[in-house]
Amino acid sequence: MRETITREYLSNCIKKELGLPRSESLKLVALILKNLSSSLKKDKIVKISSLGTFKIRSKKSRMGRNPKTGKEAIINARSVVTFSASEKLKSRLNIK
Repeated sequence: MRETITREYLSNCIKKELGLPRSESLKLVALILKNLSSSLKKDKIVKISSLGTFKIRSKKSRMGRNPKTGKEAIINARSVVTFSASEKLKSRLNIK
């Protein structure tokens, strides 16, 4: 079972499916990820039909604890990307 889908893995899938050269499939994956990132930065939300929705969510700063030392530390405010699967994707994966 694959835990992480890498750019290399995606480009190999594109290469097999479309018959593109390796360099072209790598460029295509890079272009898609670049556009996804820039759209998220600009609009804070990206919806991909039949796949799901990527959103940028802001987290406030909070107190945390270093698990090794137990010492308290402030975790700074930051933005995180969340993903919500579409109903089509959930049904294909049999997730209820």
